[in-house]
Amino acid sequence: MSSMDEIEEEAKAAAEKMVMNMMQRPGQLEKVEHYKKRITHKKASIEAQLKSAVQGKLDGVSVGLKQLQECLDDVQEISKKMDELEDLLKGVPPLVATLQAVREEDLRHSQYVTAMDSLKHIFTVPESVAKTKQWIGEGKLLHAHQCLNDLENSRDDLLHELHRLPNQSSHDKIMLKAYFEDVEIVSNLLEKQIKLILARTLNTVRKEPTVIVTALRIIEREEKRDRMALEQQVQSGFLPPGRPKNWKNKAFEVLECAVAQRIEGTRVDEREDNKLWLVRYLELTRQLILEDLRVVKTLCVPCFPPHYDIVTNYVNMYHTCLSASLQDVVQSGIEGNEYVTLLSWVLNTYPGHELMGSPELKIDVTTLPPLLSDDVMQRLQDEYLRKMESNYMEWMEKTLESERAEWSANRAPDVEPHSNAYHTHAPVIIFQMIDQNLQVTETISKDITFKALLLSIDQVTRYGNMYREGVIQFKNAHFSDRSRVVYFTHHMITIVNNSEQMARLAQQTQARHWPPALHDPAAEAKFDNMLATFNNLRDEAAKFLLEEAFLDLEVHFDDLFTSKWLPSSIPVDTICITLDDYFQDYNHLREKNFEYVINEAQNLVYRKYITAMLSKKMAFKTVEEAQQAANKILKEGKQIRSFFTKIAPEGVNVDWPFEVISMLAEVLRCQDIEMLSLDLHSVVSKCADMSEEQLARLVWLRGDVPRARLRDTVAVALASRPAPRPTAHPALFAHITFNDSLLSHFAR
Repeated sequence: MSSMDEIEEEAKAAAEKMVMNMMQRPGQLEKVEHYKKRITHKKASIEAQLKSAVQGKLDGVSVGLKQLQECLDDVQEISKKMDELEDLLKGVPPLVATLQAVREEDLRHSQYVTAMDSLKHIFTVPESVAKTKQWIGEGKLLHAHQCLNDLENSRDDLLHELHRLPNQSSHDKIMLKAYFEDVEIVSNLLEKQIKLILARTLNTVRKEPTVIVTALRIIEREEKRDRMALEQQVQSGFLPPGRPKNWKNKAFEVLECAVAQRIEGTRVDEREDNKLWLVRYLELTRQLILEDLRVVKTLCVPCFPPHYDIVTNYVNMYHTCLSASLQDVVQSGIEGNEYVTLLSWVLNTYPGHELMGSPELKIDVTTLPPLLSDDVMQRLQDEYLRKMESNYMEWMEKTLESERAEWSANRAPDVEPHSNAYHTHAPVIIFQMIDQNLQVTETISKDITFKALLLSIDQVTRYGNMYREGVIQFKNAHFSDRSRVVYFTHHMITIVNNSEQMARLAQQTQARHWPPALHDPAAEAKFDNMLATFNNLRDEAAKFLLEEAFLDLEVHFDDLFTSKWLPSSIPVDTICITLDDYFQDYNHLREKNFEYVINEAQNLVYRKYITAMLSKKMAFKTVEEAQQAANKILKEGKQIRSFFTKIAPEGVNVDWPFEVISMLAEVLRCQDIEMLSLDLHSVVSKCADMSEEQLARLVWLRGDVPRARLRDTVAVALASRPAPRPTAHPALFAHITFNDSLLSHFAR
């Protein structure tokens, strides 16, 4: 009641608030009746909804009470029936003993019925066995199988009834099995016949596919009976003799054995009979697998049940048997080009369009295990590369021996027709061999090709080092007795040309076989090292070439800047004539090498000339004598420049060394010792590699600079030297050294 009172009070308060809101303005009094009617109508509507809701609840409660009453009545009825059932069940246990005789009679009746049903088969077992064998021999396999089924059913039913007996008699079981033992023989005979048919599946399916279908129908029936026998074993514990037969699994074993025999049959030759035995074996295998799998896809699929997935199974069988066969080939040992043949076939031919990837098959071998394991493939590649390395080493050593023999021969090297250059065929033959090996490896894979390329680079670098050692020995032997080798110059020219050609052929090989867009610092370093080996050997051999010429010129350079030099032109004349004679042979250098030798010869001549000038052999006593010497120096410089201009091709700079000689002559020509600093400044500005000692010797050569002023004069000149800048000109002074020091001598 208190709750209702509270609700009523809340309702009155809400009503008062609403009325107050409505009557806030005077004009709203006229609408009092309108408001009253609207509220009255709304109240009536709410009361009607409330009455309807209450009535619905009351009806629901009434229905629920009625259902509860019905449930109570049902529970009471069930309780009454359960009591009656308990009273009835109390009389069941005594009936068990009473009905035992009935149960035994029922069991005997069941056995008698089974025996009666099997009597016709029992009495006709020998006849049925003979008939089944006859049908098997005649190829009537379905009739034979039906008869075999009847015999097996009779035997299994009788054995099952014996199994059901409480007191099982082992004697009866043995007797029954002995009586039906021919049934097992017939079953084995039928199994053997089916295996024989399946072993010839790929041949039979082309001519008599119905024979294959018949064999598969029999296998499927036996598979069904296997499943039923296993279910019966679960239920009763009885398993008929010979079950499960597993003919389906045996069928696949027969198919796989047949596949293995077919693959083995393609190996018709051995290495002793035919050097190309492996090529022939792999090609015959390819043709066999391609044709057989084509037959499987087109003819076997309609014959085999879908759940056999015969195409996939055949592919797996061929893959497995081929893998085993190739493993046997590898284990028996392969040699020479057989590595290439096998690797190329496994990596390219087998998965490619010639076999598994052909339009007829379209088999994705990536779903299969590797044909040869990764370890075996890696071992084959390593062995192949090792044999390639061994061949390289053996062949390059023989090549070097051949080159040595050429150097010792008393005849000139061969001349290259189009360039008139001395050469041997060794560089071309070496890189032809490398190119052939790389072309072969490209038939295998890009990875092994790159490994072979790096191996080739290492071996060519090794050859370059051995070649250099041989060249040095050849040069030392010659210089110990220059009369022994008549054609030393010619062979050294050949060595220069060959070294340059090796570097050039290496770059061409890189352009052909280096993987595009590959950035491998270690590999690039190997290649750069190989190029450096032959470029350095080219430069070193060119120096040996010039060393021989300058041995003949040494005495004439010694005559320069001596007392007999000033009035005579013989030393420089002889130098130019001798060099001209040597350069008649140097014309057999290739153009690039010829330019290098000219530059080296020119720098060497000027360097020795400057060395002779600064060697303190003489000091001019008067200014006139110094000017006379300066004029002679300019004259001889022009003579040397004219000689090199005459023999040098376009592009060789013959002016720069002459400019240096001219600047040195100007230092000697200067009459006013006070103006000498300008000429010295010009020299140190142009000759950044000129040392203090060398500049002091040049000034001392004038003869008019006192010892006390010599060091200061040189120091002032060097102090004005600008910062060194990169230059393309050769360094003429850097390699000029003296055993004693002029400045140190003056300091004492």
